[in-house]
Amino acid sequence: MSAEVQELERQLDEARGKVKEAESRTEEAEKRALENLDRWQRAQADLANFRRRTQFEREEQEKFAVASLVSALLPVLDSFDRAWQSLPGQFRRLTWLAGIGMINQQLRGTLERIGLTEVEAEGKPFDPSLHEGVDREEGEGPPHVVAVLQAGYKLHERVLRPALVKVGPKPESPSATPDTVDAETPPAAAPAAPVAGAGEGSSQ
Repeated sequence: MSAEVQELERQLDEARGKVKEAESRTEEAEKRALENLDRWQRAQADLANFRRRTQFEREEQEKFAVASLVSALLPVLDSFDRAWQSLPGQFRRLTWLAGIGMINQQLRGTLERIGLTEVEAEGKPFDPSLHEGVDREEGEGPPHVVAVLQAGYKLHERVLRPALVKVGPKPESPSATPDTVDAETPPAAAPAAPVAGAGEGSSQ
């Protein structure tokens, strides 16, 4: 009888050992499964980040692919501005000058459609990321832009060229007069030129 008991105990010990071995293997399998799941989740996250980064870089390349060309055209806009500012007021409504103004308007409109905007400067607080101070007017208070010496431009949110400005205290807001408004009118805004041409035709 004792031999049978011993045999049963031996078999029970073997069964317990097999159970422990199976539990150990199960734990190892679960551990490997969790590790594999963690690696898979990391790979999925890396792939998603890669796709987002690639999409962002592609969009940035598309947005700024014309940056060098637009930068090369900025001196042309400067030339239009300087020519119009130096033109006596009595000549600004001539028909042929209105045609030049329309060319300027078309050029600016085309550049605006691809994302070019002029940096806001006159009367604004001085911002070194948008403005480059080349002259200074003494006075009290935080620095503001009191005069724009050369227009600055942005392509979308990127600054292509900062505005060259004179810095000083915040200017007062003078009431605009017809003379000053006409003097600041850019070449694109010469709507009365056709009327002048029509007047010449009627006088004949």
